[in-house]
Amino acid sequence: MKLSFLPIVYGVITIILIGLVPCPVIGQVLTKKQLTEADYHLWGTMGAEQLSEKGNWISYRMSYELNVDTLFVKNTKTYQRYVFADGSDGRFGSEPTFAYKMKNVLVVVDLETGKENRISAVERYDFSADGRFLVTLEKNHALVVRKNGKVLDSIENVREYNWNDESIMLVYATLENGKGTVGYLDLRDNYVSHLIVQPTTQHFEVLKWQHKGKTLAFYGVTEETTELYYYDSISGKLSNLKSTNANYPAHIKITPDQNIALNISRDGKKVFFGITNIVAKDTTVLSGGVAIWNAKDKMLYPDRKLRSTVSYPEYLAFWDIENGVVRQLSTAKQSWAMLTGKQDYALVADPYQYEPQYKWIADMDYYLLNLETGTRELFLTAQSGYMNQMGISPDGRYITYYRESNWWVYDIKKKTHTNVTKGLDISWDNRANDPGNEINVWGQPGWTTNGNYAIYYDYYDIWVISPDGTQRKRLTQGREIQLRFRLDASAIFDKQDINYSGVGVYNYDLSKDVLLTTLDMYSSANGYYLLHPNKGVKPFIMDGSSINKLQKAKGNNAFIYVTQKFDSPPCLRFRNGNTDIVMVQSNHQHKHYQWGKSEMIHYKDSKGNPLNGALFYPANYDATKKYPMIVYIYEIVSRDVNQYVNPSIHNTLGFNITNMTANGYAVLLADIALEKGNPGLSAVDCVTSAVNKIIDMGITDARKIGLMGHSFGAYETNFIITQTNMFAVAISGSGVSDTMQHYFTINTDYNTIDGWRYENQQYRMGYSFFENQEGYYRNSPLLNASKINTPLLTWAGKLDKNVQPRQAETFYAALRRLKKESVMLVYPNDGHILFNPKNQEDLTLKVQDWFGYYLKGEPKAKWMKADNETN
Repeated sequence: MKLSFLPIVYGVITIILIGLVPCPVIGQVLTKKQLTEADYHLWGTMGAEQLSEKGNWISYRMSYELNVDTLFVKNTKTYQRYVFADGSDGRFGSEPTFAYKMKNVLVVVDLETGKENRISAVERYDFSADGRFLVTLEKNHALVVRKNGKVLDSIENVREYNWNDESIMLVYATLENGKGTVGYLDLRDNYVSHLIVQPTTQHFEVLKWQHKGKTLAFYGVTEETTELYYYDSISGKLSNLKSTNANYPAHIKITPDQNIALNISRDGKKVFFGITNIVAKDTTVLSGGVAIWNAKDKMLYPDRKLRSTVSYPEYLAFWDIENGVVRQLSTAKQSWAMLTGKQDYALVADPYQYEPQYKWIADMDYYLLNLETGTRELFLTAQSGYMNQMGISPDGRYITYYRESNWWVYDIKKKTHTNVTKGLDISWDNRANDPGNEINVWGQPGWTTNGNYAIYYDYYDIWVISPDGTQRKRLTQGREIQLRFRLDASAIFDKQDINYSGVGVYNYDLSKDVLLTTLDMYSSANGYYLLHPNKGVKPFIMDGSSINKLQKAKGNNAFIYVTQKFDSPPCLRFRNGNTDIVMVQSNHQHKHYQWGKSEMIHYKDSKGNPLNGALFYPANYDATKKYPMIVYIYEIVSRDVNQYVNPSIHNTLGFNITNMTANGYAVLLADIALEKGNPGLSAVDCVTSAVNKIIDMGITDARKIGLMGHSFGAYETNFIITQTNMFAVAISGSGVSDTMQHYFTINTDYNTIDGWRYENQQYRMGYSFFENQEGYYRNSPLLNASKINTPLLTWAGKLDKNVQPRQAETFYAALRRLKKESVMLVYPNDGHILFNPKNQEDLTLKVQDWFGYYLKGEPKAKWMKADNETN
């Protein structure tokens, strides 16, 4: 009998299989092993999934906690596979070319023959858009261009280079013996090299192409001066701007610092760049002596002091190339700036105008600045500073904004404001289902390519509405079937992301099939639908699991995507026409181990609000038994129901669902509907309702339930155990215990007073402390601590500037005085979450010890014992 099999290729060496793996006797059932800590190292994470241009090859990476990374490439038809140990940064060129880096060596592989070419000392590499040209930056700063493995050109002493949007043209700057040049390469058809600037005493930096255009800008710098250059590759004309030019403002100078990004307008007629004052600002104002804190200051003293150290603050300006006009846009007073779609107007604002205030981002008065004339007109007063509440049309005529629970459109030409959603019985923000929190809109993602419609989201669906509001259409019917539809990023026909303080420009071509991401609001399954012009939506890939990372081949309709469930490791699938196959199944060893399963459960709080919870069953679940259970909380957490979790002892919060289910616990992620003015009490209501649901299902022992949360979830945990004895044990990490202290804390991460979190954000009090003191007392873990009967483990990072560790210390002091059972862990050299691997490991193991003792009757760990307890 002749056996045939596919080759497994390591590098370019084909390995012939020399043995057969024994198979079990037909009908024999494989006994699955219990997962233990000794097995965790077997699990890896799949990532960097790619599809070649014609869809004939896929690539992906497997990474392991032992710092072992391996690149794989596989043929979608023959399943031939290459394995590149320690490979990184893999990319496809024109088929069948694949390149990857092994330290500083670039390896270029012909996937059909296995032949490889190694290029030493490569700092950076790129393929041109069609993959035919390979560009490498090599030793001695040589920029080398190759085609079909042959060197076409080598440019020495290249210090910087940048591709245009289409990756068909490349600009570079050289510096040799104190003299710099600038040139560009055209890699569209035949390779052509152009020198823009001959050797000069300047060095050149920040090389920027026009968006989807053929012009570019860059800075020329010497020790004394900085000049701005503009080059038109079609006409070959080079222009430059000096601070000595006649039309150049006398008080400012050009700065190449990228705090203000260099950009070219979409029509190629203007360059936007950074400027600063010629005379340095006095930085000694707050440099020493007594710190003076004035309650009427716009900024808190630490922020004022930090800003006072900047000698040359930077602002946005533009250069009109044809007319030679230079005009400053942002100023020290109005430092916020956003350009309109064609960059002929700008919105400017003072972000500190309404300070002191208690929102994360303050409201602002916006002024519309005409770039041609320099005139400024008041546009909106006291408008939200959140940029998801504003948009711009690509044609430059319209500005959309959200106000008074409606979307509005401002017509710059007509100077009219139109409420385009007036009369629609639709909620465009979170006000109804999340009172007390800051206003969050569901989104205004962009415009149609023809400019006829702006695109908006409600909670479920996608809408298109004309700028005058006369034409309004809902494109999807998600509300009726409990699906949330959103435009996928790959559906963007054209985008320009950089727009200084504001939003970018995004176009969607709805005359063609458009890909949508889809979330099932009942089951949390996610995947993709297609929106067909005039035909509505149809499922594309949706099967009850978690599906993401969809990519389409450039050259045909082949796709790859990743699918997973809690009890099924991520797999990479390939789809082409009616073919849909698994190309890669990560973590094959999974099938040899006992594993839990997950399902979405549904419950209601006392007010009748429907809620979801993700329930994870213990491994090797036996329906005749009742299990200890751990409840993890934050806000909406159930959407992780389909996420596969690698077992690990390195967990930033010390919590790992797979670890827990493997150790015989059920795990519940319970969603919470938070009530304005009662964040703690509403958490009690929702979480106890969720737990009672699981108890009624007969899964858990009501006497063996633990509670756990981090940050805001830790605050909820701290409070919940003051109101109920339902939980046998609890753990809170980086959490608030004293709401009054927290309200008045100066957050050293952001130099703000944390009261805004209560009045307008996560803690959802909705009022200041002075307006509703009783509400703050009622929802304070500290002031209710005397009622705690649940053993509590708290932990904090000593460097936490978000929720300062004194919150844990305060609760520890209270519980110590009350003679409650509690232990506090304080981790050095870590902050709000733990990044140090040793701290992650320590916390993970201590969490297991804590729950193991109180929920499973395991021996008490030594670290849990007081100094007077006998061993």
